[in-house]
Amino acid sequence: MADKSWPLPWLEVAGDKGGALKWLEYALYRAFVGVGSHLPTPGRKLMSLSIGLLARALDRRRTRAAAEFIAQAYPDLSKERRDALVLAAWRHLIELVLEDARFNALVAGPDIQSHFEIELSEGAKAMVASGRGGLVVVPHVGMWEALPAISPSLGFHPAYVVSRPPRNRFLARHAQSTREERGYRLIPRHGAIEHLMAAVEGGGFVGLMLDQRARGKTVVAPFFGRPANCERSIAVLVRRLKRPVLFAACYRTAQPYRYKAVFGTVIEPEEFSRSSPEEIAARLNVEMERLIRRAPEQYFWLHDRYRKAPAAGDGEGS
Repeated sequence: MADKSWPLPWLEVAGDKGGALKWLEYALYRAFVGVGSHLPTPGRKLMSLSIGLLARALDRRRTRAAAEFIAQAYPDLSKERRDALVLAAWRHLIELVLEDARFNALVAGPDIQSHFEIELSEGAKAMVASGRGGLVVVPHVGMWEALPAISPSLGFHPAYVVSRPPRNRFLARHAQSTREERGYRLIPRHGAIEHLMAAVEGGGFVGLMLDQRARGKTVVAPFFGRPANCERSIAVLVRRLKRPVLFAACYRTAQPYRYKAVFGTVIEPEEFSRSSPEEIAARLNVEMERLIRRAPEQYFWLHDRYRKAPAAGDGEGS
C-alpha cells in the first residue's frame, strides 16, 4: 500500500553502467572517501588543498572554464584573485564530498536543526503554511546536499530533489540510499517533468538545480550578464504549475558540520502568468546569482556554463 504522505511512489534513480570494473571503481571511491572523511579538520583541509592544486594543474579544461566563468561574474577581479577562486572551487568540491560522507552520522537525525542557522523569509513561511507545495530553486553553492536534509523539519514536506545519477550503478544506488535517509526522495532527471508535476500538485516541494548548462531544447537568457542555454521545459512548467517558486541555498561555515540555510525570495505564480519562457529563465538566473554572490568561494565555478551558448545578441535557443 502506497504511503499517502508521498504523492509519488518511490522511484529508482539508477546509473546505467554495471559490471565488475564498475564495482571496483565504486569500492575504491568508497574507500578513498571513507578514509578522507575521518581525517581531523586540518587533515581534510590539507587533503583538499593537495588535490585541488593537482586538479587545477591537470584538468586544464575545467580550470580554464572556471577562470572564464569567474571573469564574467567578477570582471574587476585581479588575475590573482580569480586564480584563488578557481582553487577555492576545486577545494570546496573535495571538502563537500568528504563532509557529505559523514553527514548522516554527524548531522542528520532529530537534532539536525542544532547544526543550522536558519534564515527563513516571510514568503517562505507563507509557502509552507499554504500547504500547496511548490518549486525550490537551488544553485550549486555551499553545501547544497544539506539543504533538502533540513527542509522537511522546517515544514517543506514531502520534499523531493530532481537528480541526475552517476553513471556507475553501484555508486548511484549508494547515493540515493544515503540521500533518502535524510528524509527526502529523489526524482530521476530523465522524464522528470511528469513526476515533478505530480509531486507538486500533491502538495510536495521539489528542489531543482538550474544553474548549470541545459541540454536539449533550451531558451537563452543572461547568466551573470552573458547569454547562456537554460532549461526551457522548467521555464514553461513554472508558468503552468501555478505554484510559488522559492530560491534557497545552504552555506558552509567556519565550523565543520555547521551551516547557514537561507530560504529567501519567493516568486508568486501571478508574477509569471504573462512572462515568456525567456523572461522566466532570466528571472530565475537573477535570483540564483544573488545567492551565489553571497559566498563565491563556495560556488561550483568548474562547470563550463557558457559552452555552446550563442554570442551576445543572439536570442535563439538550441
